[in-house]
Amino acid sequence: MSRREIQRKSQDSKTRRKSKSIQRDRKKLNKEAMVTTIVFSIIFVFMICYYAHFVVVDSRKVLNNPYNKRIDSNSSKVVRGTIYSKSGKKLAYTDTKGTDEDLSDDTREYPYGKTFAHAIGITTHGKYGLEKICNYDLLSSQTSAFQKIVDDFSHTTEKGCDVYTTFSVSTQKAAYESLEGYDGAAFIMNPDTGAVLAMASRPSYDPLTIDTKWDDIINDSSDSRLVNRATQGKYIPGSIFKIITTLDYMRENKNYNKFNYYCDGKARFKGFSIKCFDGTAHGSEDLTDAFAHSCNSAFSTIGDKLDVTKYRKTAEDLLFNKNLPLDIDYNQSVFALDSTSTQFDITQTSIGQGKTTVSPAHMAMIASAIANDGVLMKPYIIDRVENSSSNIVKQTKEQKYKTLMTSDEAKQLRKYMSAVCTYGTGKIMANANYKAYGKTGTAEIDKKDNVNSWFVGFAKKGKKKIAIAVVIEKMPEGSNSAVNCAKEIFDNYFD
Repeated sequence: MSRREIQRKSQDSKTRRKSKSIQRDRKKLNKEAMVTTIVFSIIFVFMICYYAHFVVVDSRKVLNNPYNKRIDSNSSKVVRGTIYSKSGKKLAYTDTKGTDEDLSDDTREYPYGKTFAHAIGITTHGKYGLEKICNYDLLSSQTSAFQKIVDDFSHTTEKGCDVYTTFSVSTQKAAYESLEGYDGAAFIMNPDTGAVLAMASRPSYDPLTIDTKWDDIINDSSDSRLVNRATQGKYIPGSIFKIITTLDYMRENKNYNKFNYYCDGKARFKGFSIKCFDGTAHGSEDLTDAFAHSCNSAFSTIGDKLDVTKYRKTAEDLLFNKNLPLDIDYNQSVFALDSTSTQFDITQTSIGQGKTTVSPAHMAMIASAIANDGVLMKPYIIDRVENSSSNIVKQTKEQKYKTLMTSDEAKQLRKYMSAVCTYGTGKIMANANYKAYGKTGTAEIDKKDNVNSWFVGFAKKGKKKIAIAVVIEKMPEGSNSAVNCAKEIFDNYFD
């Protein structure tokens, strides 16, 4: 082989090596570019998803945030919209005393005063109730760009959107008036749709005089009248919690229909005992009788035999320790039992004492699910929002929130709750012209025989149906005040 051929082969070898090196570098660069592209694509998709989530879910919260001064600045150029009941009655409106150029003399009017105070809220000293929830809509015209131009040229003041609620004025009045003379609350909803018909809370305040009495109200912590007890109340449930205890007993014992207990007025445990009201001996009871008579002896015995882990799961299935599907301000209900709980804690909880706390709104939701074959429809207060041209800009659609229990479980609980209102502790409803289902409760709150009185349940007549929870604070032990309030509300609704 000649020297020239040797040199040519050597050169070809170098060229091939260089070519392979270039190809390797290109592959490396391509791989790096692809990885970079994928990473940036993922970031881009994430940003798009986050933006979409913000627009759909979080934007309304930001817009209605009481610290968002941008929306409130619209009050100088937009007449705040009107809040209506479901039948079109004004619950809050702006009296336009000023000129189109000066809205400072306009006043916010509340025709029903204290009756709707907690539900509707106020716009001064911070915002509460629907005035807070709907702040953006009430201060936004949401008309066409052309209409806004016309209004600007004609110096016409823009009008905020109107909000139509699900509230029934007659039901709200009945609930509020049934509580007269007491501190307490009531929450009423339609189990088939989720529409909230009323939420009453006492003591209340007059939105029309709130400015002059503000200092007195906030400096007097004795009655907490600014708190919406219907949704924010944190009450010991008493015997209404036997609904949850019963459901878990049914789940843990498939032969629950064979339950039998002899009540001599007291259940005895290691180092303590639990008695029925006034030490009443109920005698031989099946589960229906024990539920109807609200037998503490039977239910503390039931609770002592439950698996605490399963008991907690049943409670959380019913939204204890969970967020509630409410747009208005509320407090979570608490189920405190866990694997470290003592026999005393467990037996107390099983009859609704101990550290468990609930709100009327939550208990009304549980009653609603029982009435609706185990399905909780999402509670809603706002039916629709209309702009100044009467065009609907938002419409609430009825929707299922969650199945809290099976239809068979709900059916069985209805049987027990029917017994309460037929011959048990709620028998004052036995002869009503509607069919009532419920559970009464008396929750001990001090050593002076004062209790919180409860009624939780629902009633139906033909196709009409409502679910309810009523609580009255600090009643003499043994009183049936809450069940009387519930009957007044049912009577008003069905008659």
